[in-house]
Amino acid sequence: MAMRITTALFSAALLIAACGKSEEKPTAQPVPEGAAEKAGTPAVGGNEAPKAPQAIGEGGVATGAVAAAMEPSPNAVVEIIEFSDFQCPFCSRVGPTMKEIKTTYGDKVKVTFLHQPLPFHQNARPAAVAAEAARKQGKFWEMHDKLFSNQQALTPADLEKYAGEIGLNVEQFKKDIADPALTAVVAQHQSIANAVGATGTPAFFINGKNLRGAQPVEEFKKLIDEEVTAAGANKGEAYVKERLKTNNAVLHGFVYEGKPAPKVEAPKPQVDKTVYKVTVDPAVDAIKGEPNALITAVVFSEFQCPFCKKIEPTLKQLATDYAGKIRFVFKHSPLPFHKDAVPASNASLCAKEQGKFWEMHDKLFENQQALDAPSLEKYAGEIGTDVAKWKECFAANKYNAQILADQDLGGKVTARGTPNVFINGRKLTGAKPLEEFKALIEDELKRAEAVVAKGIAADKVYDELIKDGKVFEPLEEKVNAFKLDASPTKGKKDAKIQIVEFSDFQCPFCSRVAAPLKDLEAKYGDKMSVTFKHFPLSFHKEAMPAAMASMCAHEQGKFWEFHDQLFANQKALAANNLKTYATTVGLDIAKYDACVASNKFQAQVDADMAEARDAQVRGTPTLFINGRKFNSNSGYNVEAFTSVIEKHILK
Repeated sequence: MAMRITTALFSAALLIAACGKSEEKPTAQPVPEGAAEKAGTPAVGGNEAPKAPQAIGEGGVATGAVAAAMEPSPNAVVEIIEFSDFQCPFCSRVGPTMKEIKTTYGDKVKVTFLHQPLPFHQNARPAAVAAEAARKQGKFWEMHDKLFSNQQALTPADLEKYAGEIGLNVEQFKKDIADPALTAVVAQHQSIANAVGATGTPAFFINGKNLRGAQPVEEFKKLIDEEVTAAGANKGEAYVKERLKTNNAVLHGFVYEGKPAPKVEAPKPQVDKTVYKVTVDPAVDAIKGEPNALITAVVFSEFQCPFCKKIEPTLKQLATDYAGKIRFVFKHSPLPFHKDAVPASNASLCAKEQGKFWEMHDKLFENQQALDAPSLEKYAGEIGTDVAKWKECFAANKYNAQILADQDLGGKVTARGTPNVFINGRKLTGAKPLEEFKALIEDELKRAEAVVAKGIAADKVYDELIKDGKVFEPLEEKVNAFKLDASPTKGKKDAKIQIVEFSDFQCPFCSRVAAPLKDLEAKYGDKMSVTFKHFPLSFHKEAMPAAMASMCAHEQGKFWEFHDQLFANQKALAANNLKTYATTVGLDIAKYDACVASNKFQAQVDADMAEARDAQVRGTPTLFINGRKFNSNSGYNVEAFTSVIEKHILK
């Protein structure tokens, strides 16, 4: 069974150095224009007041301390309190900085992590709760690293997968993420963040002294060194607490004295009015409800997903509350790490042959922990199918093609993860509360009634509502013809798979593309080529000199070695650094110096940039496969590339 296709626009570029702080000037290197993170309303806490803090932090948290991940600190002289958001790209950029700090200062520095999931990051709050659930099992920092390494994949199903990967008891994890106490912990952290002015992420307090945004490591070291000097011979838990109290009594009160932060009202959910073209085929799809209902709810789901089961009572309540006005359509979206999901989908469709889909649907969700083949056969008998016919159908994997077609449609309408429910084409992701569904349904009833008022027949209303809906294709239709002769290329320039990459050596997102491209080269061998073209962004002051230097390395046959050095050392791209890398990769330094001094390749870089503009390149990295612009909502990973290459190029 092929892996599920997941495709939507990849946000590869951001404009500010901290999420949620549009009024502030960038405090670290900005990244490309074109897919910017939109700053929005500051993050706030939940609807209920946080419960009293409990001493359950890692590393031995004293009574009265806020429940949080706190590193042990017997020798610490500096505490860094970090407010962060697992979906914020700037927060992930701080990871290497924090590691460097730990390497430099060792146990002189302890880190305390508090959550500030921003309201426009829909997966940030569930990720924060997941991290807290991992903390209960002593694995906060492992989950922390896993979440930041996979920021494009933070759906409930992804979180469950990561729990297994880091060695958690997954069943306990699933119970814990449903525990309101952990949601209250996250809300408490947010209330503290807002009370001390940390309304954007990341935000840091170094012994109480505020440092905002993804600052260079030198800025951190400046404050840390000041505090180390001030400490003298003092160290330890009691000292860092007292130092925090001296520098920031308000924050100390919230974190260590158990003082409640002011309650902040929860944000109103942002309403997504995007309509997707989620097609329905009554001859193929499992449909329940009034055939000509004004509301069509298309559910992308799978039988092994606990969150899909969790949403079932909500869907049944909607069926009751909107009887005669709503129909439900089931689309299969089995996740690759749920080994029983595909067989269960096939089992349900074999039951559908005999008019028993919804009976099997209910039986499978009632028995999620037992979806092996013998159990599926047992359920087929219990719901009254002709078991012999069902077994013949099931053994043949008869509906694999339909399942793949559903997955393909899911990719086109950005139904990544499960469950995703589309109400007349408008998406709700995850197990949302009943009230959110009802609000959207009421809105869509008005839209449907307006269509009926125009004389559209009832059985055509849904098609009319979605006819101009959005459909995402991973490869754009336009085929661009790029000049490749003067550009660095790995592989044959007439290879069947030709990838052209427009990139910038100072762009952090560009450095992340190198690894998956190397994996693809290993997978496809001489069937694939990669060509590098320059698109240094104007606000990356060292990007143009780095591009020019790389072409001087190309002149000596060492472009790719130099390319790797630059991406491995993005924070050190000054002229003297570039020369060091030239020596490292074995260039003739005299020739290199002369090349750089003459700006020999300025025209070449300018030509690349002109081609980029003609191809509607807006930011970096931007990749083209056989001349067609490639987009992926799951990021530039091997799976995203492979699914497109196999389907569209090697078909």
